[in-house]
Amino acid sequence: MKELYDFALELAGAAGKNTLKYFRQEFEIEKKADSSPVTIADRSTEELLRTEIEKRFPDDGIVGEEFGVKEGRSGRRWILDPIDGTKSFVRGFPCYGNMIAVVDGDEPAIGVVNFPAMSEMVSAMVGEGCYYNGEHCQVSDVSSAAAATVLSSDFRDIARRWGEKPLIELFERTGLQRTWGDCYGYMMLAVGRADVMIDAYLHIWDVAALIPVVTEAGGLCTTLEGECKLEADHLFASNALIHAELLEIMQSNI
Repeated sequence: MKELYDFALELAGAAGKNTLKYFRQEFEIEKKADSSPVTIADRSTEELLRTEIEKRFPDDGIVGEEFGVKEGRSGRRWILDPIDGTKSFVRGFPCYGNMIAVVDGDEPAIGVVNFPAMSEMVSAMVGEGCYYNGEHCQVSDVSSAAAATVLSSDFRDIARRWGEKPLIELFERTGLQRTWGDCYGYMMLAVGRADVMIDAYLHIWDVAALIPVVTEAGGLCTTLEGECKLEADHLFASNALIHAELLEIMQSNI
């Protein structure tokens, strides 16, 4: 597993260098079927990652946002999101990330999230803790929702999925709300700068790297029902101390 972890760190660095070639440059922006943007930076970065993984671990499966599924024989899968936060990327906003996960069976075992435009990286291997730029990091010790900083990629999505009532209650019962979104919000949680991160709509490539990062930093990642699962289509992540209170706020108002 250490070999896989070290390789994932190398891949994240290579992905970051590739995206920086396009960052704040002119390029064509296309729209996918769900109306989300995609660029040559997304596609070329995933192609780079796939090529390197297939050379080093040809029996491993690959799941990527841009190019789908390659079946494997080893029981391991690499889950790739070449640019998480493409909407930020295309506007020159630096809080985008390269996300790489290794899933062993159905369990996320390694997560690496690189923020090349800000020279920040957070990484974790199950059982070995979470690291920010090579130094051990952990979630905050905030123990009440009233004192919590809550992040989301888009708070409007919470209202779209579960209605306005839980969103209003969340705002009234927590201390501060900000949209430092996409994977950057989960990094903020893992290093203790924020206490809660909520996303209402996600895919496997959005989730896989975040589970080991947050949990190895001492936090929790679950669905609204309190389950931690790879196939989650939404995520409630916290420093663990306020997780039950957070879920109660949401569940009691839906």
